[in-house]
Amino acid sequence: MPDNLSSVCVDNIVEKCLKTYEQLPKKGKPADDEWTVLSCIVKYETEHDTIEVLSLGTGSKCIGATKMSPLGDLLNDSHAEVFARRGFIHYLFQNIEKATNNLDSIFIKTDSKLKLKDSIEFIFYSSQLPCGDASIIPKNGEEQEDHFGDLIKVKRKADESNCVRDTKRLKLSDIHRTGAKCLSNAEQDLKIPGKDYHVLGQVRTKPGRGDRTLSVSCSDKIARWVHLGIHGALLDLICEPVYIKHFIFGASVPYCEESLNRAILKRSNEFNNTRAPKFYQSSITFSDIKSEGKYRPAPGSIVWINLTNPILEVAVQGRKLGLTKKGKSISPDASLIISKYNIYKIFLKLLNRNKELKVSIFGDESIENIPYNKMKIKSKQYRDRWENLKENFFRIWTVKADMWDFCVKIL
Repeated sequence: MPDNLSSVCVDNIVEKCLKTYEQLPKKGKPADDEWTVLSCIVKYETEHDTIEVLSLGTGSKCIGATKMSPLGDLLNDSHAEVFARRGFIHYLFQNIEKATNNLDSIFIKTDSKLKLKDSIEFIFYSSQLPCGDASIIPKNGEEQEDHFGDLIKVKRKADESNCVRDTKRLKLSDIHRTGAKCLSNAEQDLKIPGKDYHVLGQVRTKPGRGDRTLSVSCSDKIARWVHLGIHGALLDLICEPVYIKHFIFGASVPYCEESLNRAILKRSNEFNNTRAPKFYQSSITFSDIKSEGKYRPAPGSIVWINLTNPILEVAVQGRKLGLTKKGKSISPDASLIISKYNIYKIFLKLLNRNKELKVSIFGDESIENIPYNKMKIKSKQYRDRWENLKENFFRIWTVKADMWDFCVKIL
């Protein structure tokens, strides 16, 4: 696949994503007056020129901070982008196991960590721009004297959360807004009618009413994945970083490549990304996007994972559909396959089945009683990169209680 995708190639990829969605059962999909967001991660294999949808997620909901579970059995963030990414983690786990057993895999063995084959590339599709900073864009038809990405330049010291706005006046009367909220200890939106409603470049928490969520916006999460890799801290112990090469967004929704570049790549002039992905908009519209007849967000989320035995689950309020009754005692083992609990469980099972891999990472140390949060800290290289990113790119991040001190029993 070339460095830049043609419009025909972009639409072919989107068609595959939409076909995958359409073939899923009705359960979890929006009703006639409901809308949702669709996200998929796609594999392109350059040797055989093949495209394959690996994971799919839908949804636009989050749970509030007071509902978070220390057992790792409840999904805090049920946005489509997050479900697709967490499903993709399972695909990576399966391919790591294949590689360690000398079976056909997207990974190859090296003297240290597993490495992605040069012939494998990943593409991220979403039916609309991510919530948060990337969704703050000029309304169509507005005349601009300069890029909207420079409308408000936020200059921040690494040790300060307050910002100084340098406003460049443009011939711009209004913008598309985001419901995502600035962090409480950061500069707040002015909420002045028109183009100065938002301050740009801010880390934000997800939109929602009532109990405020601690989950940051999808713009912030995608920016993190772009700079650190989409694989996460646990897999960083096993494999080299895995990156997304192309991002594709759907038609019939507000779109601005300059805003994407600002939100994902250019929040700091001091922080450069040599693996910057490319952004595209398809000409194909997702059928369940928000529209005049679809005005209510669907309550459910779907995750589908393209494994040897494909997985399909529907979630409501961060749990499997059918396991959300109040007062009902639910074992963490019954949580969504993409929950922290089950991802950690699969990680530990993988290591226990591959003694050589386990010893290469941990030596003689026993891993059975290491809590989830302590295991993530062991990924020092990932943690160091993340601290650097927070300090030099984001400057600020949401603070969550270190509550996920749970262990998983492996039988």
